[in-house]
Amino acid sequence: MSELDTKDRPVPQGTPKPDSGAPEHDVQPHRLAAPDVSFGALFKLSAPLFVANMAIMGAATIDTIMAGRLGAEHLAVVALGGATSVMVLFGLVGVLQGLSPIAGHHFGARRWRDIGFELTQSLWLALVLAVIGVVLILQTDFWIEFGGVSGRVAQMSREYFLASAWGLPAAVIMRCFIALNSAINRPRVSMYISLALLATKAPLNLVFMYGWLGFPAMGGAGAAMAMSVNSWIALAAYYLIWRLDKSYDAMRPVRFFLPQLKAIAAQLRLGVPIGLTIFFEVSSFTLMAIFISRIGTIDVAAHQIVGNITATLYQVPLSLAIAVCVLVSQCLGAGCKQAARTITVRTLKTAVVITATNAVLLYIFRNELVSLYTPDAAVQKLAASLLIFGVIYHVTDACQSVSNFALRGYRVTVLPMVLYGVLLWCVGLGGGYWLGFGAVDFGGPYGAAGFWAATTVGLILAGITLSGLALYVSRARALEDRPRTAGALPPDSQAL
Repeated sequence: MSELDTKDRPVPQGTPKPDSGAPEHDVQPHRLAAPDVSFGALFKLSAPLFVANMAIMGAATIDTIMAGRLGAEHLAVVALGGATSVMVLFGLVGVLQGLSPIAGHHFGARRWRDIGFELTQSLWLALVLAVIGVVLILQTDFWIEFGGVSGRVAQMSREYFLASAWGLPAAVIMRCFIALNSAINRPRVSMYISLALLATKAPLNLVFMYGWLGFPAMGGAGAAMAMSVNSWIALAAYYLIWRLDKSYDAMRPVRFFLPQLKAIAAQLRLGVPIGLTIFFEVSSFTLMAIFISRIGTIDVAAHQIVGNITATLYQVPLSLAIAVCVLVSQCLGAGCKQAARTITVRTLKTAVVITATNAVLLYIFRNELVSLYTPDAAVQKLAASLLIFGVIYHVTDACQSVSNFALRGYRVTVLPMVLYGVLLWCVGLGGGYWLGFGAVDFGGPYGAAGFWAATTVGLILAGITLSGLALYVSRARALEDRPRTAGALPPDSQAL
């Protein structure tokens, strides 16, 4: 029996007795008490998610710093290879995020066996997506030509893609367990595993990037090999915890399930729009890195540093966003729509306060932060100037993230997908390409600054529109709830 995060362990009141392992639907959600949506519950769920996300970002930061110490060419490899790998990976695993609101809904409704059944279907889906991902990442000539790199950078980038392909199946499949653990209030599992992997990242980089212990020094490409090793270690850890920890006994199916098209289709109805939304968001930055790599090594190195710093700060609102998705799903599963409204508004307010503070600190210490990444004066100067854009959009970026995830909890995924496509691709990426390489009549081209300026506009518009949509949807659902559950909510959940 594992003792990992026993405080997060579900209390299976009314747990169905094991039978065939088929999904159960014997609980009426409207009879259940509302989940805790207090500030304490929000931070209890989001804090481990934040630590886990920071550990993941810490690994990316280690790659950036260690590659930067080897030189601008190695940093360019990590920027191009990492951007491409992340775009492919998150474009695929976003589809698996349909599991989270579904499992969260079952958790709120106390339908334990349904949770394990949905996991099995998600795993079948992940296997298919993993094959697609490997095929995509192995198109090395295409990615190198698309990135516009040549010579030593091109060769190391090819090695980076090959190393990434080896670990991509594990990275895709383990996302099923990550989504499940978040949905059932067990984010500490992901936190512990992510911290363990962070502890091994620098030593593995020394082995593969710098050639310790007799291994060939792969330079920037070695970061991908270290990441692949860690991905397989993480998958093994998630699977063993799922199989051995008694916390999951009530949810674990008692028989093997083949793929069931109806269940997979239900996950895809949520997962495909979520996956495209994530693809638009992630690719707007990763494609920006690839396009900027055509400008020059200094530009892409500066972009990589700025992207890493802003992405690290983004983990705060992202953790809150994942938490609000889980809590909204659980509230709806329990039939408590007013509580879902409460946690949506509460999380938005919390995100605004925290990110406004972070934006001020980022502006004040931007030069000191940049100097930690590289000793190159030209890269430092450009990166410090680009960070101003991160300061400008940070608060609205947080709002769009929290709102988008809250809408996932409400199972509203198509309209956010459309908004992301228009605002982040057309306005952000398309506008950035025009400003970066054209806009001659307006004083251009503006290079990397043009890309970041257009992205800033896109994120500000996304923050405004998605926040308005989330508040509208949550209010409409709460009005549906009032005639039936008024007075049934805990006192704290009534206050916005």
